[in-house]
Amino acid sequence: MGGCGMAAKASQGVVRRGAVHWQVDNLSVDDGSIFPTSIGANPQLSIYGIVNRQAQQLVRRLGGREVGLA
Repeated sequence: MGGCGMAAKASQGVVRRGAVHWQVDNLSVDDGSIFPTSIGANPQLSIYGIVNRQAQQLVRRLGGREVGLA
C-alpha cells in the first residue's frame, strides 16, 4: 500500500481522481496501492469497493454509457 498514492496535485501523488496516472492518461491504478498507507485492517472490502467504482468510471469514460457492476 502507498506505492501509487492518489493526490490533488501531480507533485503530491502518482494518480489523480479516478485513479488515472498523472502523466499517462490511459493508465489507471485499481488496487490498494492508491491508499496513502496501510489502513490497519484487512483492506479487501475497501479495495473491492474502489475497484468497482473505478471500473464503472472507466466504462463511462471509454464507452460513454452507464453500467452497474455490483
